[in-house]
Amino acid sequence: MATLVARALDLLYPPRCVACAAFGRNLCEDCCDGLVPAAGPGRCPRCNVARDDQRHCRDCSGWRALDGARAAVEMSGPARRVVHGLKFSGIRDLADDMAGPLLPVVAALAPDAVYAIPLHRRRRLRRGFNQAEVLLDRLGWPAAPGRLERVRATASQVGLSAGERRENVAGAFRYRGPDLKGATVAVLDDVVTTGATASECARVLREHGAARVYAIAYARAPYRSPASGRSGD
Repeated sequence: MATLVARALDLLYPPRCVACAAFGRNLCEDCCDGLVPAAGPGRCPRCNVARDDQRHCRDCSGWRALDGARAAVEMSGPARRVVHGLKFSGIRDLADDMAGPLLPVVAALAPDAVYAIPLHRRRRLRRGFNQAEVLLDRLGWPAAPGRLERVRATASQVGLSAGERRENVAGAFRYRGPDLKGATVAVLDDVVTTGATASECARVLREHGAARVYAIAYARAPYRSPASGRSGD
């Protein structure tokens, strides 16, 4: 019955590409081909950001608890529409389109556990879901031990400097569960920008035994995003 209802809804309200509005899919084949992989030369080997000089990345030099960041695509063009479509328009099926290119990135790191970066309960109630949790569910990665939780509400990170972002999320998370005993752990979000949120999560996870912590995301945004951008931590 649920399948019949879904098919009927597709006939009445066929999906449209979030990037070009073509009918048929949430992300059409042409726009999918337009995604720019966040890989290859011209990137910081640690934080994965695109830059001219790969040897001296000042932006991630202050990372202490976070060992690195990896992402599937650049936060530009169709990828920006995909991220906004999931996060702000609630098109949860876009998580399937995001999980496809992200899964090889996660598999290459082969973490022992992956945790979705949590939302505070008030923001989760307003949005109705946590986009990082939806994405993790679509990845199908084995369930991690324990739970990473956000215990303090924070202001939006958009428009804040790197230092302000770090201050904004300081003390905002806790881990509840068994000791991680030297594990390699990843924290997952839709976008990584300065790494401030992921770094604070990493600090907490290291306090509970994690040996290495990486940030993984569908999209890699530049450290200094355009003023019109709305996403990224």
